[in-house]
Amino acid sequence: MLDAVEQAPATGLVVVQVSGEPGIGKTSLLAEVARRLRERQCAVLTSASDVLGKRIPYGAVVALIRSLGADKSRTDALAALEISVAEDSGAWFGRACDRVVRVLTELTAARPAALLIDDLDHVDDDSLALLTLVLRRVSAAPLVLVTASRSHVSEPGAESLLDRVEQHAEVMRIELAPLSGADVARIVESVLQTAVDEGLAREVRQRSDGNPFFVTEIARSLRELDLVTVDGNRARLAVSPDAIRLTRREAVLRRVAPLEHDTRLVARAVAVFRRVRLDQISLLARVASLPEETVVQAFDELLRAHIVVHDDDRGYRFSHALVGEALYHEVGPAQRRHLHSLISARLLDDRDQGLQVDLLQLAWHLAESAAPGDRVAVGVLAEAASLARATAPETAAALCGKALQLLPRNAPERAELLALQCRVLARASRPALAIEPGLAALKSLETGHERARVATAVISSLFSVGRTAEAMELADVEVARGSVPASLEAQRAVLLIYNNRYEDAAKEVARVEALPISSPAEGVIVFEHLAMLTSLLFQHDKTVEFANRALSCSDGQPMLELQALSVCASITSLAGLVHDASWRVRRAEELVDQVGSHGFRAERAASRIALDWLGGRWDAALDGIGRWLPDVEAAQADQALGVLHAIELSIRTWRGELDVAARLAALPAPQSINISKLHAIALAEYLIARGELTEAYDLLAEAVGERLESSYSCVLVARMIELDLERGRAEAADEALERLAAVSATRVSPWSRTTIRRVTGVARQDVELLREAVSEAALGGLEFEKARAQLALGEASKDEVPVLVEAYTAFQRLGAHGLRRQAGNRLRTLGAKVPRARSKAPGLLTEAEENVARLVQQGMRNRDIAAALHYSPRTIEVYLSRIYTKLHVSSRLELARVLDAMQQR
Repeated sequence: MLDAVEQAPATGLVVVQVSGEPGIGKTSLLAEVARRLRERQCAVLTSASDVLGKRIPYGAVVALIRSLGADKSRTDALAALEISVAEDSGAWFGRACDRVVRVLTELTAARPAALLIDDLDHVDDDSLALLTLVLRRVSAAPLVLVTASRSHVSEPGAESLLDRVEQHAEVMRIELAPLSGADVARIVESVLQTAVDEGLAREVRQRSDGNPFFVTEIARSLRELDLVTVDGNRARLAVSPDAIRLTRREAVLRRVAPLEHDTRLVARAVAVFRRVRLDQISLLARVASLPEETVVQAFDELLRAHIVVHDDDRGYRFSHALVGEALYHEVGPAQRRHLHSLISARLLDDRDQGLQVDLLQLAWHLAESAAPGDRVAVGVLAEAASLARATAPETAAALCGKALQLLPRNAPERAELLALQCRVLARASRPALAIEPGLAALKSLETGHERARVATAVISSLFSVGRTAEAMELADVEVARGSVPASLEAQRAVLLIYNNRYEDAAKEVARVEALPISSPAEGVIVFEHLAMLTSLLFQHDKTVEFANRALSCSDGQPMLELQALSVCASITSLAGLVHDASWRVRRAEELVDQVGSHGFRAERAASRIALDWLGGRWDAALDGIGRWLPDVEAAQADQALGVLHAIELSIRTWRGELDVAARLAALPAPQSINISKLHAIALAEYLIARGELTEAYDLLAEAVGERLESSYSCVLVARMIELDLERGRAEAADEALERLAAVSATRVSPWSRTTIRRVTGVARQDVELLREAVSEAALGGLEFEKARAQLALGEASKDEVPVLVEAYTAFQRLGAHGLRRQAGNRLRTLGAKVPRARSKAPGLLTEAEENVARLVQQGMRNRDIAAALHYSPRTIEVYLSRIYTKLHVSSRLELARVLDAMQQR
């Protein structure tokens, strides 16, 4: 295992998960790994957690950063991890991620680095959420993550981290097995300082189950109890094994048995604290029921005996967690609860006197000691949850859950706690978990502001997980109750579309627009939803108007302005309104730099990538997908994720990269009513490229539905018409053309207008319509659609050679080689000169691209190439796409043949 870890930093992100029972040697193994890696000049960041640490938001990440030497990036990262009550959670979390990524990027730029996290099962959920995103973003760096956790302990957060990291990194799982008899004998010999006979070693192994920690403790106890004798320079048992009463737990407790009675009492009290500071000695004395002077002496004795050790600026803890656990359980459940109660009472007194008290530590002691119905404990837990809700929503949700356990089922406070739990889970991008507490809260909450906030969170969560019918039902119920804010009315109006109630949705536009707006924030939300609604209804002139009104409602507040720009840019970009979306994205990105906020990243990602795709910057789109995908996945932004997958599938298919496209085509289709149609367009092209024309046609027909009111219906029907024409089904094509003609007057977006004119011009061989299609696409900034219209025009007319040459050049630049060859064949038919393809000389490729290409030529897989060149597999896919485009090939076999030909010159 150590050899594998030493090699890992040279292969990009590698994860090693070490598991085993407590005491098996996980911590010692991590210490040895750290030593070996430091010898190799690797940067090593370390973190260890415990039961108390799990209750400290971002505690594990802070510990990792603090283990570095002092420098500016470390200071910036620690500052970014300071919890802010006032700041928006998306902005705070995004900036914290960026700072941690920057630290790791700067470290790994100079040398390999390692993150060593002990007791992963005790790491707080907020740290796990942040690490999940950070590790995805640095997956190409020479970095190794080594974690240690207890076997047979189910921690969903830790398991989710490893599962998600495994999607883009090598994960090695190692279960530490019990020691062999020979290994046990060596440890016993080390403890007893003499050779041991086989019977003694066998007895120790049997009682310790081969666990090295317990081997040491049992061997030490046998020596201290005079149960071992030395005979002929070899130790053996002095009594029959049946006469020995020594279990693993008793062996651990014997470590503190030689201590004075008062010192042992203090050790028990420390076990209740788990971690104690010197300024808490007076409180420790009260818990131990001893004079403060006695406690000071006893505490120093624990330090001298190495039972308690100093843990940097976090106070003092037990040298091994098992010692603390054994002492904690020795106290007994009733006494433990009493001691936690004493600590929490003292902390509450200090708080009442205005002294500074760690609210999260107080909440933990109250959670361990409070009786059901304790309103004071519930109040503190709720206060701690409110403190953590903005920047540590996972912690806040857990605190709400504990407070709810203390309250009777009919307690009036339950509704408020359930409401808070729902909202923090929704804020933490846990929509599935937010629904149940939200629905429970709504059963008790009266009509008003809080009920509206919870209803909005529940409706959004139901929408996010695809339960749109339930979201619609709840929205109807809330509206029927009356006195709902305009934002909820706007949310309901959009849901009508998602439940195929187009006519009802169209009627809602004017009504919602006329509703009174109570605040700038509500105005932004209302007009965002109206922009989305009118876009789905193809009223794109109104879409732009409402998007502008959303921006106006921001009232100069940077965060609201960023929201209006980012959300509306995603709406107009997906509608194909390239110029409108472009200026919104530019202003949003300028605003991000000005205010340092990182909210609405998923919306900006979808917008930027869609604009690069529609604008013919396909390499930039693929680069953006690789860069933005971790953020979108971490935010559980299903709509934006669907956009990224659909666009990549489209590009890969048109470029002929069907091996990569196959992976994308196998992903589940998006649930969103509009993005599912965009995905259907891309998937149909993939099926066509595979020769599955019937399946593609059926997919398009299902996506269109009976009426042409669904998103992208013009594009879907146009592709069906082209398939009908290719298969000689002129009558079906004519019927579909009539359907398009019936709605063409209402479609004002350049994408729809271009598509309608192009496919009608092809079917009717109408040159003027095709020229209009070219013009529409050019004015709309739709580069690929422009080239397609130019190709259609060149095939319909013999007098459009310059246009056909322009299309050929565009397809060549895009890497759409099937269409490029089609344009080239038409030029040859017309007797025109086909533009020379760019040279396939080696100098065409960059050094990095050439390295990748040569390894493909050797038959290596993407994952193997990534390991050899220190890239992530995703980066290799991006490089291959560029290489295919530059060399005019569409498969690994074609690439190998081109490179073979180069070598023969």
